[in-house]
Amino acid sequence: MIHYPDRFLGPGGCSVVAADDFVAGRRVGQPRSLYSAGLHGGGRTHAVSSLDASDVLSGPRGMSQVHTAGPTPARGLRIGPLHMQPGVELRHVLTLFFASFFGIATMSFINASQPYVLTEILGVPFAEQGRVSGRLVFIQEIVLLTLLTPIGAISDKFGRKPVYAAAFFVMGAAYFLYPLAGAIWMLLLFRMVFAAGVAGNAVMLPAVANDYPQDKSRARTLAACFICNGLGLVLILAVMRGLPVRFADMGLDTVTAGRYWLWTMSGVCLVVGSVILLGLKPGAPEQLKPREPMLSTFRIGIRAARNPRILLAYLAASVSRGDMAVLSTFFVLWLTQAGVSEGLSTAAASQKALTFYIVIQAFALPAAPIMGYVLDRIDRVIGLAIAMSFAGVGYFSLWLVPDPLGPAMYLAAALIGVGEMSANLSATSLIGQEAPERGRGAVLGMWSWFGAAGILVVASLGGWLFDHVSKLGPFMFVAAANIALLLWALVLLRRSRPARA
Repeated sequence: MIHYPDRFLGPGGCSVVAADDFVAGRRVGQPRSLYSAGLHGGGRTHAVSSLDASDVLSGPRGMSQVHTAGPTPARGLRIGPLHMQPGVELRHVLTLFFASFFGIATMSFINASQPYVLTEILGVPFAEQGRVSGRLVFIQEIVLLTLLTPIGAISDKFGRKPVYAAAFFVMGAAYFLYPLAGAIWMLLLFRMVFAAGVAGNAVMLPAVANDYPQDKSRARTLAACFICNGLGLVLILAVMRGLPVRFADMGLDTVTAGRYWLWTMSGVCLVVGSVILLGLKPGAPEQLKPREPMLSTFRIGIRAARNPRILLAYLAASVSRGDMAVLSTFFVLWLTQAGVSEGLSTAAASQKALTFYIVIQAFALPAAPIMGYVLDRIDRVIGLAIAMSFAGVGYFSLWLVPDPLGPAMYLAAALIGVGEMSANLSATSLIGQEAPERGRGAVLGMWSWFGAAGILVVASLGGWLFDHVSKLGPFMFVAAANIALLLWALVLLRRSRPARA
């Protein structure tokens, strides 16, 4: 049900909770104000905001009498269980969900299409594609680390809408340029452009998703955005995976078919950016917390690692983000090369490889709410141990698959999907529980840096393993990392048991 207030009672500000308050898994400290308190009377619904607790007095029959001094803002939009801040309209929320639907898919497609670009457009030999793919991911992550903080600051000053729209426009430009590369150095340059768009997308989605809802609906709103992320990734890749074959059937050569394939995604990005410009709420967010200096943040985050549970969460960030990187970088590459080796065209091999990648994401979707339910009811370190066992078994199962394009891969892909989602959720929930009240943002920032380090290691070492040791090398590396973290978690649980007793 969508509820609009029947009238505006007056202007007023609204409290904006930073993303780290949500990740930390807590509500903001008890405020003096009672937000969005509803008053029912006379058949009409009014809203009172920013009521001082002293203004709420006991009335007859336990009813509250509210005395206000001056005008107060109206209650915000309600969409079912989602309660929005005053000033947020239905079109703003729908635009957020629309952008969320395309967000992950537009960021992930670059790696899904990369084997085709390397093989058909640039003619890179199979023996070198692992290192090239790792180098591309490495340079993208460096650009991301450089731009994440400035982009957040720019959006705080000038508003989310122009930055969010620009992110999709930049990704659209990169997708247009990417298949026009004539050498590896050009591909690296275009990947840096793409990384700038990814940085904007990665920052703006959680920022807007935290700006719009009231505190009581923030978790549900973020969950809705993440569901849109997952559905968009599965459905969009399901449509995009078959386009090179269709273009080839239309009589296009392999190079032109590949260019049209990426240019299709370029068009999608431009459409999404335009919708954001038209539908997202204008203006800059209000009442933002001041940012701490980078060096101070780094020191606080390092000192927090003296807590063994926080150190475990830091390492879990590296492992879980490494899991994601190995899938997006090397899984489709491995299966595409296997298909070409079996006599398939690059277009047909890419289509088959993306089918298994979609299976991974399809099983990750239902694993999210199930694992979230479990993690809320057990010790988060136990939850991390369970998740790492799932992930380790999933990646090690690839060793047992006789044919990477055969039926056994469906089972392995399902296990990997459950393991990937479980590992990421458990790592996030652990740091959310353990991050202290004081210096919470610094600890979460350090956690993100450990995650980035995991991606950099997998990108560089995984590429070398893929080309020089085995196509399974990157997957066995992350499988061993997951099992090692499982053992560490079990040791930590054993040591903490006597202390708790």
